[in-house]
Amino acid sequence: MATLRVIDAASHQGNMNQSAMSFDALIVKATEGTGYINPYCDGEFNEALKLGKKLGVYHFARNTMNSAEAEANYFIKNTKGYVGKAIPVLDWEDKDTSNVAWALKWLQLVEKAYGCKPLIYMSEAVVNKYNWSSVVKGNYGLWVAKYADYIPDYNFNMAGAGRAPSVKWWKTIALWQWTSVGRLNGHSGNLDCSVFYGDGNAWDRYVGKNSSTGSVAKPGDPDGEVKDNSGVFQAKKDQNGEVTYRGHLRDTGWGNWQCDGAMIGSVGQNRRVEALQIDPVKHMDVKVHVKDQGDKVYRNITKDTIIGTTGQKLRLEALYINSADTVYLYRVHQKDIGWSEWCVNGQWAGQKGKSKQIEAVEIKVADIAYLAHLQDTGDTIWAADGMIAGTTGQGKRMEAIRIKSQHCGDVYAKAHIQGIGWKDFGKIDQNTVIGTEGDSLRLECLCLKGDFEWRAHIQGTGWTQWTKADGVATLGTVGQSLRMEAIAIRAIK
Repeated sequence: MATLRVIDAASHQGNMNQSAMSFDALIVKATEGTGYINPYCDGEFNEALKLGKKLGVYHFARNTMNSAEAEANYFIKNTKGYVGKAIPVLDWEDKDTSNVAWALKWLQLVEKAYGCKPLIYMSEAVVNKYNWSSVVKGNYGLWVAKYADYIPDYNFNMAGAGRAPSVKWWKTIALWQWTSVGRLNGHSGNLDCSVFYGDGNAWDRYVGKNSSTGSVAKPGDPDGEVKDNSGVFQAKKDQNGEVTYRGHLRDTGWGNWQCDGAMIGSVGQNRRVEALQIDPVKHMDVKVHVKDQGDKVYRNITKDTIIGTTGQKLRLEALYINSADTVYLYRVHQKDIGWSEWCVNGQWAGQKGKSKQIEAVEIKVADIAYLAHLQDTGDTIWAADGMIAGTTGQGKRMEAIRIKSQHCGDVYAKAHIQGIGWKDFGKIDQNTVIGTEGDSLRLECLCLKGDFEWRAHIQGTGWTQWTKADGVATLGTVGQSLRMEAIAIRAIK
């Protein structure tokens, strides 16, 4: 059986004289935890690359300190230049780690970034201590350490090395590290020496290379191919306004900041939005539905809050915004579905359960918002900018309304209420109940004043015409015992 001679190196090996050493492949330590980078990694890696050696890079896990996502992202961020050139490896040491699910998550995330299956390294004892069936099911190869009881001769003389490792779960192993005190001509210190069970083509297949052409297979993407030269891409200049936002876009990273209803992302390019950042007016809570992770909640966000994920190829599939002080309108463009309706605080934009990526987002502060208090059901959610608050065709009376002007100046209101007659509410704010609650009394007529126009749905006659809120015109009826059923308000453009 063909085999390759493999050494691995960390910082304590220092700068090796690789040209004088006889080996076939080098696996070099790249990172540890979320705060250490091997200062010799790039130098050793590039030297081996020049010499035509096969290559791997490994991460030393510290899962008692960090999440799998944090350590995988740290490794991915600091080894981008090795993708397509090296096998990624997770170094799993029992003294620091014992959580199999943690290891599996790390392997899955790195696989997505590298486009190939990482290996996991551990001792024979650790392999046999835990249940690794989930890792085996994921088809992640094993590099196992089981040492001989003597100092081997130079240049991989394995005579007398003892029996090969005996491990559970895996039927075969990819590499056997048979000594930590190996010696090679050209290096004065001890070396970890391993044997790889396969030839150079087998190693390339682990890396993700085509053995016949040497080309690197691009990592498969769950959302298909990006169409860079199609459709429409967002503006490439930062713009700041009342509400400002940007997206982390597939193959692009963070896009430019946009504001007040301008599009972020793209349409017609099959480019997913993976994360958002929003600079709100004041308070804002956000939920997003993320591929494979479901709903994620972000409370009282700031401009620096990352909503979603980066570096994991996970699409956003739906967006939900709520606020204690501001009414927002927002919509999303979703693959194969198109633009959603404009949504208002407390509604989901985008369809969950369809496995369709969000490709573009627009967010703005509503000009004017309003809600209705209805027979039997109480308050509706806020509606805004021409949306309908209330019901039509259900025979339900509207008993009160509340109005929040955000761009339409001061608002004044009078209402004709069943059994009460006209009541002047004067200058109102979002907390003013125009009408009654809990008394089962219908609103029959309204007179409004502000920088907007409005219409009403009246029992028996339906919708009125859009009417300027001049403080004189009334919509509804007096003396006919007819209920108002719905209302819509919009700024005058």
